[in-house]
Amino acid sequence: MKKKLLILSAFVLVANLAHAQLINPGFETWTNDLMVPSAMNPNSGNGTTGWCDYNFFNSAFVGSSPISVTRCTDTVHSGSYSARIQTKVYTPTSWNYYKNWGIPFIGHIYSDTLGILFNGNVNESTVTYLPGIPCDQKITQFSFYYQYKSVGNDTAQCRVELVNARVPVAGGWFKTNVSTGSSGWQHAVINLTYVSAVTPDTLWILFSSSSLDKDPKPGSVLWIDDASITLPLGIEQVVGAEKDVEIYPNPSNGIFSIRQQSADNEEQHIEIYNLLGEMICSKTNNKQLVYNIDLSQSPKGTYFVKLYKGEKFYTKKITIQ
Repeated sequence: MKKKLLILSAFVLVANLAHAQLINPGFETWTNDLMVPSAMNPNSGNGTTGWCDYNFFNSAFVGSSPISVTRCTDTVHSGSYSARIQTKVYTPTSWNYYKNWGIPFIGHIYSDTLGILFNGNVNESTVTYLPGIPCDQKITQFSFYYQYKSVGNDTAQCRVELVNARVPVAGGWFKTNVSTGSSGWQHAVINLTYVSAVTPDTLWILFSSSSLDKDPKPGSVLWIDDASITLPLGIEQVVGAEKDVEIYPNPSNGIFSIRQQSADNEEQHIEIYNLLGEMICSKTNNKQLVYNIDLSQSPKGTYFVKLYKGEKFYTKKITIQ
């Protein structure tokens, strides 16, 4: 029987235990694909929410692309199965179907060469796709076990994001270009960085056996097993009032100011994150009313500014044009 991992937060302030559970976290449930009966997917069947892949593009109706995710029995961390993801070159017909589906996950279209597994709901009967699984809890970590066999300098990835109405709440990622070889299973832990105090409604997870941003290499293989999430235990920080902090100009060219409505003797700390949850700037504001930021060398897009002040924190959005 699969191990169900439960990790306690390092800052335990309450006695009650919180349980974290994913759908099919140990990849023990597999069903035949509706359009490609020879392929199996790690979910409970067509139209169900769980782990999804692009195996159905093996069908002649949608391009006859190769199968990239398979049930593995000879390389497992625990239980009977793991998921094996191999980078394959998809046909032009298949790529035209799925290329734009990468935008919610990675911010740009997918390459025509990929091997991915993601959580969500794909219904082949109605030709509909909905990323993510329901999640209204602020998790602190996502972890899993993996083995990797890269081709050249290829890079395996896992991207995790909590969203509310598709707007990022928290995120984090894991990357490796190191083949595990004889060292066997490795444990990857992704710490989520929060860019908003809003309660999430959906958890997005995506595994890739190749780089999603550079040059993917056909033949790279990623095995994954025993995924788990960690819930925070303790007292949350107090969210400050929106009117107490102002960012201007917004939108900006990357040079903008953060202004507080009132001064006090508490030291402030400012952090700025991109949509992937990566912190790109960190500053300590020595009790100033106005603090100037220069992100003019950063890519255009949306960023989140977090200002910590005593026991309170404030979150604001800034657009760089």
